[in-house]
Amino acid sequence: MKDTLPAFPHMFAPGRVGRLTLPNRLMMAPMESNLAAENGEASARQIQYYRDRAAGGVGMVIVEYTCISAPGGIGGVPALWLDDDRLIASHTQLASAIRAEGARACVQLFHAGRQTHPKFTGGDQPVAASAIPCPMYRKMPRALEPEEIRRLARQYGAAARRAVAAGYDAVEVHGAHGYLPGNFLSGKSNIRTDEFGGSLANRQRFPLLIVEEIRALAGDVPLLFRLSADEFVEGGTTIDEATDTARALERAGVDAIHVSTGCHERVDRNVDPVWMPQGWRLPLARAVRKAVDIPVIGVGVIRQPEVAEAALSRGDADFIALGRALLADPEWPRKARDGRVSKIRPCTSCNWCVAQIGTGHTPVGCAENPIAGREDAPRPVASGTGEQVVVVGAGPGGIAAALTLEQCGYSVTLFEKAPEIARGLVASAAAPGKDKFLWYRDYLRDRLDTSSVKLRLGQTADAAAIAALNPVLTVIATGGTNRQLADVTGLDQPFVSWAYDILSGAAPLADGRIVVYGAGEIGCEAAKYAADMGRDVILATRSSDDNALSRSNWLRIYREQFVQMLVSNPRIRIELGARLTGAEPGRFHFLREGTALSFDADALLIAAGRLPESGLADALAARGLPTLTIGDARDVRRIGDAVHDAYWALADFTRARGPKAAELTSLAF
Repeated sequence: MKDTLPAFPHMFAPGRVGRLTLPNRLMMAPMESNLAAENGEASARQIQYYRDRAAGGVGMVIVEYTCISAPGGIGGVPALWLDDDRLIASHTQLASAIRAEGARACVQLFHAGRQTHPKFTGGDQPVAASAIPCPMYRKMPRALEPEEIRRLARQYGAAARRAVAAGYDAVEVHGAHGYLPGNFLSGKSNIRTDEFGGSLANRQRFPLLIVEEIRALAGDVPLLFRLSADEFVEGGTTIDEATDTARALERAGVDAIHVSTGCHERVDRNVDPVWMPQGWRLPLARAVRKAVDIPVIGVGVIRQPEVAEAALSRGDADFIALGRALLADPEWPRKARDGRVSKIRPCTSCNWCVAQIGTGHTPVGCAENPIAGREDAPRPVASGTGEQVVVVGAGPGGIAAALTLEQCGYSVTLFEKAPEIARGLVASAAAPGKDKFLWYRDYLRDRLDTSSVKLRLGQTADAAAIAALNPVLTVIATGGTNRQLADVTGLDQPFVSWAYDILSGAAPLADGRIVVYGAGEIGCEAAKYAADMGRDVILATRSSDDNALSRSNWLRIYREQFVQMLVSNPRIRIELGARLTGAEPGRFHFLREGTALSFDADALLIAAGRLPESGLADALAARGLPTLTIGDARDVRRIGDAVHDAYWALADFTRARGPKAAELTSLAF
C-alpha cells in the first residue's frame, strides 16, 4: 500500500542548504526574545523556549540575533553573545536542545551598528558606516575606520567558528533591517568616500569580507545571509540593488538568501502592523530567487499553511521562515503536517510580542499563548474531579478560563449575554485590514465546539442563577462597560450610540454624517470604520494635544501608521480641544476654550472610554461565593492581558486545590 501524500507536499519535502539536508521547508525565523542571561549566555528558559519550537516540527531553528562583538555591537539587553570562547558551552546546550527534537540548529550572527543606544553598549558610542544617527535612537554614531571594519569582519568569522564548535548546523549573517552589514549596503546610511562607500560594489565590500572571514575560519558551514530586499526609504536599498547583492553573496560562497525588508526608519516593514496582508514580501523573495541559483527563504506575515504551500509551489521561495506564527503556536508545522489546520492557534499580527520586548523591555510573549517566553513557569494542574465552575463572559479571557478549567477536570458552564462569542474581537476586527482578529474568534469557537463546556449564549448570569449552581469558583470575565458622560444633554436620543457597540456589531452604523466624540483607540477605530463605510466623519476630542489621537495605543509600530491614515483620510475631519455639551437632531454642540461651536451631522458615536464591569463580582462577594476577576472586568487593557490573567490565575487556583496533581502539558485554547 502506498503512503498517503501529505496535505502540503511542498512544505514537507526535504530541502538542502549547502551541504545540509533539512527534513522540510519550514524554518523558525530569528526573533529577539529578551530571554538570554545577562552575561550573554543562553538561559535555561531560553533553551526551553527554543526546544519547544524545534519540537513543533520546523526543519530548522534560526536562533535570534547573537552579538559578535560585545558590548559595542549589542542591540538590546539581555541578548545572546558569541564573541568569546567561554560562550561555546552555553550555545552547545542550546544547539543540542534544538537538534534533540529533530530540527537543525542555526545561529544568527549580529552587530547592531548605529541601531543601538549607549544604555545597551555599556556607554560605548555606537559605530556605523557613516556618522548618521539612527532615526529611532537618535544617538550620533562614530564612523568606522577601515582597519576596524576588517577587524569586525574577522570577529564575524571567529563567531562562526565558535558556532560550529558549539554544534550549530549552520550560521546566518544578519545583513537586514539596517544593522551593521545592511547599514553599509544602504546608500541612505552609507555616504563614505573610501573603498567601503559610494558605488554599490564598494558598499558590498564589508558584507563580502564577512563571508570571506567566515569561510576562512569556519570552513564549509552552511551559510545564510539575511538581506533587506527593500528598505522603503528614499535613497535606501532597493530590490534592484538587493538582487545584485544577492548575486555577489552567492559568488562569495553564501548558501542561501533570507529575504526580508525594512530598517529602523521603516520598522513597520520588518515588524508588520495588523493590516499588512499575508505574504506581502513574497514577490521580493521571488525576484531575488530569479537572480540566484542558491535557495531563497521567504518570510513575513505567513500565517496559514495554505499560504506557505502556495508560495513554495509557485516558486516564490525554496523555504518559508515562520516568526510570530510560532510564538502563537509552536506546533504549527506538526498540526499542518497532520492535517489539523483548524487547530493552529493563529497569529493576528497584534504585536503584543513586540510590545513586550520593545516597550516593556520584558521577555517575549504572545497575546494568545501565555506560555510563550514562560515555558518554565508552573502551569495549571488537573486538580478537578468534576466540580462545578462558572465562567461569565465569553471573550478571549473567559473562553481561555473555561477551556483551561475543563482541561483541569472541572465541569464548566460558560455564560455570555450576547448572542455570539468574543464581541470584543469583532470590535477589534471592524476596521478594514484588521480581519485577522476574526481568525482568533473562529479558532476559539472551534475550541469551544469540540469541548464539553456548557455554553449559554444570550443568557445574562445574575448572582442568584450562579448561586443555584453552587460552583466552587466563578470566573468573572464580563469585560468593560462604556464610561458615562455627565453634564451632556440629549444623549438618550436614538441618533446617539456607543462607538464600541458599532464596532462590535451590537448596533448598526447610521447613515449620513457622523460625529465621533473621543479620540482614544476606540474612537479612532470607529472614525476609520465609518469613513471606510462611506460616511463623512468629524472626529472630536476634548484634548487640544496634537498627539491625542489613539494615545492609549503606546505601540509605535501601530500608532504612527494608524494616525497617519486618519489624518490623511479626506472623509475624516479632526477637531481638537472640543468638549461635547449637548446633542439635538442634526446638530451637536461643543465648547472650545469657552467658545460655543456646533457641528451639523446625522448621528453621534460616543467613545469616552471603557470601565471595568464590576457589578456581578460585588453581588457574588456579598453571597460569599468564591470568585476570580480577570481581563477588562478587573482593569481595561488588551486582549493578551485577559488571556494571560485567565491562565496564570487558574494556575494558582488549580495548584492550590491540588498541589500534587499532574501539570498540564498543553494549552486547551
